[in-house]
Amino acid sequence: MIRKITNQALPYGWGSHTLIPDFFGITATGSPMAEIWFGTHPGSLTSDLEQAERSVLDLREGKPLSFLLKILAADSPLSIQVHPSKAQAEAGFARENAAGVSLGAAHRNYKDANHKPEMIVALTDFQALAGFKTAQQIRELLEDIRSYPAAPELHESAALWASLLDDSLRALISHLLTNRGEFGHSGVALAALAEFDGRFELAAKLEKIYPGDPGILVALLMNQISLSAGEALYLPAGIVHAYLSGLGIEIMASSDNVLRGGLTPKHIDVPELLDVVSFEGGPVDLVVRQKVAEGLVEFKTPVDDFVLYRVEPSANHLLADVSLGSSAIAICTAGEVAISNSLGERQVLSRGEAAYISADARLTTFAGAGTLFVGVGLD
Repeated sequence: MIRKITNQALPYGWGSHTLIPDFFGITATGSPMAEIWFGTHPGSLTSDLEQAERSVLDLREGKPLSFLLKILAADSPLSIQVHPSKAQAEAGFARENAAGVSLGAAHRNYKDANHKPEMIVALTDFQALAGFKTAQQIRELLEDIRSYPAAPELHESAALWASLLDDSLRALISHLLTNRGEFGHSGVALAALAEFDGRFELAAKLEKIYPGDPGILVALLMNQISLSAGEALYLPAGIVHAYLSGLGIEIMASSDNVLRGGLTPKHIDVPELLDVVSFEGGPVDLVVRQKVAEGLVEFKTPVDDFVLYRVEPSANHLLADVSLGSSAIAICTAGEVAISNSLGERQVLSRGEAAYISADARLTTFAGAGTLFVGVGLD
C-alpha cells in the first residue's frame, strides 16, 4: 500500500507564519504554523488524502507506528526540555496512573509509557541548544559575569551561582528553578550585557519573550548548536535541549513525554526534571550521515524505534528495489519523486506532499528528480 496522506499545521505560539509556506508551497493559514505531524499519534492524527475520514491508524487497522515524523518550523524558542528513558517513562506513567492523575491534567508529566528519543534534520539554517557546557566553561562564564563593571547588580548573584556550581551543576540548576521568583532582575541584567558581549545576545532575546524566567541563565549554560541544511542533531533521553529557530524534519519515537525546565508558562516539575536530566557537560556531536547507495543516505542513530533516510533520485539514476524492511512515511522536500513497489502500486509526490508506505511489499523503487525524507519504524 502506498497512500498519500495529509495533516493540518499545529498553531503553537513559537511557530513561524512563513517558513513552511515559503519552503513547501503550502498555503499560509494566517496563524503560526509550528508543526505538521505524520503518523498515528493521537495528538494530531494524519489522514488519508483521498478519504479524509480515514487516518493512517485506520490504514494500519489500529496498530500504531513506532515513530512520528514531523515538519517543524520555529520562529521563536521552544521550552527548555528533556525526555525520559524507557524505564523512567514506564515508571512515571504507572505512578501517575496509580495516583489518579488524569491524562489531560496540566500537571501530568507522563502521557504514555514510552521514551522519546528524537532527531532534527535542518532544511534551513537551524539554531538549537543541546546539553550543558563543561563545568569549566560554565565557571568561566560566571566569573566573567562577576567581573563586568556594567552589571554590579549581578555580582552577588553570580558569586552565589558559582558557589552552587562548586557543589554540582545539579545544585545550581535546582536553585535556579526552585527559586524562580528571585530571578527577575537577573534576567534584565544579563540581557543588558549583550551590548558589551555577544555571548549574551541570546539572553537579550529570551528576556523579551520570557521576562524574568530563570531559563534565560540555564540557556546560557547550554551548548549553542548551529545546523546548516542537511545536518542533523540527535537527542537521546536525558539531554536537555531547546530549538531556537529554523525549519527541519523531525523524527522521534511515538511519545508525548516532555519534562520542561524553563522558557515556558507550562508545568515544571523540578524534582522529576532533576531525576531525568543528565548533568554531564561537554560538546554534542552531530549525527553521522552514511551513504548507503548513490542518492540514499541514512542518518545514523543508536535507537531501533526509527530509521531516517534522505532519498534523492535524479535523471541519471533511480533507486530501484530498496528494502525498507517495515512501514514508512515519506515527505517530499524538493522536486518530484515517484514511489512504486513490487506489488505494482505507485504514487508521485511533489514538494510538500507525504505518503504512507506499508510493509506488505518487499521492495520499493524511487524515481524522478527530487528529495524525500523517509522515516521507517518497527512493525
